[in-house]
Amino acid sequence: MTRAVALALVVAAAPALALETQVLPRGAISLDLAYLRTSLDKQWSGDRRALSLIDELPRYEPGGGLQGILRARPVAEFDFLLVQALYGVTDSLSVGVNVPILMRSTISTNIAWEPGDYQPQLGRAYSLDDFWSWAQSMGQGRVPDRAVDTRFRLADVVLGAKYLLPRFEWMKAHHVRWSAQLNVALPTGTNADPEEAVSVGTNLWELHAAGDVELHLAADKHFFVDEHGVYRLNVGADVFYAFFRPRLYEAGRGLRNPLLNNNAFYVGDTYWIDPGDWLAGTVSVDAVPLVGPTLATIVSGNSLEKAKALPPLLTVSASFTYVATGQSDWQSNSALWDWDREKVWQPGEKNVFRFTGTVSLLRLGLPLQLYASYRSQDIIPGRFTRPANVFTAGVRAVAKFW
Repeated sequence: MTRAVALALVVAAAPALALETQVLPRGAISLDLAYLRTSLDKQWSGDRRALSLIDELPRYEPGGGLQGILRARPVAEFDFLLVQALYGVTDSLSVGVNVPILMRSTISTNIAWEPGDYQPQLGRAYSLDDFWSWAQSMGQGRVPDRAVDTRFRLADVVLGAKYLLPRFEWMKAHHVRWSAQLNVALPTGTNADPEEAVSVGTNLWELHAAGDVELHLAADKHFFVDEHGVYRLNVGADVFYAFFRPRLYEAGRGLRNPLLNNNAFYVGDTYWIDPGDWLAGTVSVDAVPLVGPTLATIVSGNSLEKAKALPPLLTVSASFTYVATGQSDWQSNSALWDWDREKVWQPGEKNVFRFTGTVSLLRLGLPLQLYASYRSQDIIPGRFTRPANVFTAGVRAVAKFW
């Protein structure tokens, strides 16, 4: 029988701050609320071909010809709410928390049947209905064409700290900054349900969004900087290492899907997954096509001079991230079952493009920033990864009370 559609979806957190090295001023608070729409419909092979998320299953008559080929081309769509909060401990250190919430998941299984050889006892080839009739005779219900889950589920909460490193005089003179960042994830997400035919987990391994522990080293270079420190062009870079901890999963016992999820008797009641770590790098460009009008308001302490140092009205950004993913290691009572999963999560890569537009109203006296971004992994095919396209829209409020 075909595998259950237990998907590892791929999303990315909305950027809390635009630049690679940006931190908040001392005492400033940033509250960010974003909506993410994610779609996923394929996985990359080792030779960069787009494959279905589920392998096809040819079925044969006992000792005879081909009954037919069962195929599934799942399309998964997810709606996330992302809540972020940042606080400027000092002018060089910001700390924050990132809370992703899965609000809705929709998976269209798109199961199809390719008829096989002519069957004399039927006077025709087997059909998809014939296949499901056989499965139902074994206690296996038909997999729904579309599964919708509207439960609100928490993903792994991420705590982070970014420190603006001390600059040498030549760095100050050439408008260069660098920073170090540490992110640590709390295990608040969930694993995919081992008994469901269609199930989605919300831990960071299944989201494939970030590591359990990440260490970043980033740098920014400003160009065309005015006397108030506002740039017209920025080029940034970020290199990071992401560590994934091993995870314990329960095997399916066929309680609801006896032909789909009944591997516990040979896999064992539980099994471990060591996802493998990431080594990655990002290059980014931020351009300011419109600085906008500047007003002396409560946001700038009624100072026009301070208002001129606030973020520009419109910033557009583009970035490319290359992620080298490590070999996964599955450990159960069945070495064959382990390899069947490890071979689709071999050392691979992701090529991620992101395009972002940010409108900042701080210069106009409103402590709000509006942004939208689109992230794609389809532009350059990867290897042994699952590319998702993510649309993000959000609003950010910035305040300083002391």
